Amino acid sequence: MMRRSTPIRAIDLRRAVWGWRWLLILWQLGGAWSHAQTATFAIGNQGSYVLSRAFTYLEDSSATLTLADILKPDAQAKFTPVGSGAASTNFGSTRSAIWLRIDLETTTTTPVRWLLEVDNAPLDSLDVYLGSPQGGFDQQSGGDMQPFTSRVIAHRNQVKPLDLPVGGAVTLYLRVASQGTVSAPVTLWQPAALWQSDQRSYSIFSLYFGLLVGLLLYNLLLFLSVRDHAYLIYVIFVACIGVSQAANSGLGAQFLWPHATWWNHNSINLAYSASGVFGVQFARSFLASRLRMPLLDRWMATLVGLWGVSILVALFLPYRVAGLTVTGLALIGVVTVIAAGAISIHRRHPGAQYFGLAWAALLMGVITLALHNNGFLPSNAFTGNALLIGSAFEMVLLSFALADRINVARREKELAQAQIVSEQATVQALQQSQSHYRAVIEHLGEGMVVVQRGGIVFVNTRATEILQANKEVIVAEGVAHRLHPQDRALLEERMRCRLAALPVDERCQLRLQRVGQPVKWLEAGDTLVPWDGGEGYLLFFLDVTQRQQAEQDIRTALGRQRELNDLRSRFVAMTSHEFRTPLASILSSQDLLRHYSERLSAKEKQDLLGVIESGVHRMTGMLDRVLLLGKAEAHMLEFEPRLVDLKALCESLLQEAKNQQPDTNCQVALQFSASHAGAVFDEKLLRHIFGNLLSNAIKYSPEGGAVCLRVFAQGRQTVFEVSDQGIGIPADELGHLFESFHRASNVGDIHGTGLGLAIVKNAVDLHGGTIEVSGNHNGNHKRGTCFTVRLQSALPGTS
Repeated sequence: MMRRSTPIRAIDLRRAVWGWRWLLILWQLGGAWSHAQTATFAIGNQGSYVLSRAFTYLEDSSATLTLADILKPDAQAKFTPVGSGAASTNFGSTRSAIWLRIDLETTTTTPVRWLLEVDNAPLDSLDVYLGSPQGGFDQQSGGDMQPFTSRVIAHRNQVKPLDLPVGGAVTLYLRVASQGTVSAPVTLWQPAALWQSDQRSYSIFSLYFGLLVGLLLYNLLLFLSVRDHAYLIYVIFVACIGVSQAANSGLGAQFLWPHATWWNHNSINLAYSASGVFGVQFARSFLASRLRMPLLDRWMATLVGLWGVSILVALFLPYRVAGLTVTGLALIGVVTVIAAGAISIHRRHPGAQYFGLAWAALLMGVITLALHNNGFLPSNAFTGNALLIGSAFEMVLLSFALADRINVARREKELAQAQIVSEQATVQALQQSQSHYRAVIEHLGEGMVVVQRGGIVFVNTRATEILQANKEVIVAEGVAHRLHPQDRALLEERMRCRLAALPVDERCQLRLQRVGQPVKWLEAGDTLVPWDGGEGYLLFFLDVTQRQQAEQDIRTALGRQRELNDLRSRFVAMTSHEFRTPLASILSSQDLLRHYSERLSAKEKQDLLGVIESGVHRMTGMLDRVLLLGKAEAHMLEFEPRLVDLKALCESLLQEAKNQQPDTNCQVALQFSASHAGAVFDEKLLRHIFGNLLSNAIKYSPEGGAVCLRVFAQGRQTVFEVSDQGIGIPADELGHLFESFHRASNVGDIHGTGLGLAIVKNAVDLHGGTIEVSGNHNGNHKRGTCFTVRLQSALPGTS
């Protein structure tokens, strides 16, 4: 049994191994069949085969793998079919190298000679590896980083010759890499079919560039004819578009710069950037955006600057950065220009409709190309040349826009010529009635002069009466020198604006100066009139001196009325406050005496009577000040200067100020350094002046401090300074300080009438002196006030 069991187990083991082998073979065959479905392509004898959607691909993110690395099993396992959608072999902008693989299977009727075309002229690097029947791979290299003269087949695209085995299979690898868009639209051609296809494509390019050159030359001639800078900018813009399309299509490398490798690689971004500069500048010029839409024009000017920066980016920064910059600015720029065009269409700007359609066509081309470059659209004749198609429509439509502008200008010129003819007829009619016209204006109530060719050619009778000169003198000397210098400049500016067809006011006021006489006011107007076969400047004017004086009197009366209203308001506010407080004290005191007299002590009764007396004195003092101010404003205040002992008077005033406010914490001092103690002043008025100033200095220094009266001589004047360290006066209220009933906003609950300083000002004016007020910055104190009074000693008996 042992001998029988062992063979059975061996057979079972061998069967299991063979079962696993067959499963592995079937899995490999299934994988190979699946791979063949996605990567094997049958080649017959048709003229061309589009291979793009039949590739499998591997993304080499390091861009360092070689064919030997790719042929390793682990690398082969990573190949995946390209998308079957729109993008297929368009991988957008990527730093990776893309390996494409396809197995080509031929028949016995398949031709041997084929051409492999990669329809992406700006592709930087292309390596083609074709399997050889003898083993190994044949390699061919290309790309726009190599001189065009190194290409085996002189073609605008990357075209490589391939020899396929007849009736067999061969593997084809492509390695593509680029700093721009990595796109590989691959087509396998029989040579005759490719040349036949090239006939069509080159014919289309011929039409495009022929159209471009024709538009360029036509608009250049228009610029030389009409000298409109919009045409020159358009010519440069078209030239830049042509260079960009020549570079993008590969025709530039083939025919224009076959040896300039650096230029061939960077010309696309440079040409696009230059196109952006002149395209947006053309839009600004064509639409006159600076005048019609200044806000949008500032943004368009910024775009011009950004496009200029993109030229520097294309020159000095990597191709990828330049490409992203150009793509972003292109979308923003075209949208901005279309917005400007839409605004111009709404405002019916000449040629704006064609302009808007032109940039809309270019926008469609830019968007299509951007979607193609980023892998969202397939590579085909339309998407790959979207910008070419859009730019062709744009250039044609812009030419229509310029033509429409010319037509509009022509129509405007014809209308202007017709208007000129009509105006000439009008001038002739006016000339025929010239004598009657002159006779009419000669006797008008307004003064009139006509200026022509820099001189006065006509003066009517009323003008001689107003200007008080005969016609010969006015014609010889003119009118301007008789006016006030400011009004003379006004009249000259008015004449300049009128002759330049600029808007001016309908009438203006002029002042006529007369020697030894008051100023005469004139109300003047002007216009342009036909005169003696030409154009004359007609100046007409009225004497409005009496009306001007009446208006001035009314303004003065209104100002005085406003002052009186303001004074009344302040008086009401003052009296309502100043009378209410003492009256309330008097009322409450008498009420206590009436109802509680028997309960109050003699001292309490005396205190209440003192309150009543104080209130009466306070109201009496306020009324005395109001009466005194009324007399001063009515010029009834008496001024009786006599010899005064200034030092004694000042000491007396300081003592009175202390007695009036015995509870003060201020240190009141006198600094007397006048060279003479006696002077001729009105002592009563001096008491008003310095009694008020000293009283205010102590009253408005609730925290104490130094209050100083300083008297000294300065030339023939005596200077009095009253300074304190109190609450000060707000700077913005200094101008109203001497107005009646005005009190500073920072006085709080300190009582006062606002009359003291008004009385002071009147008393100083009666002495012919001056009073000034400023902040007191003596020592370390930054608060307080300093009043400076300057008086000149009067002669006894004068008033």
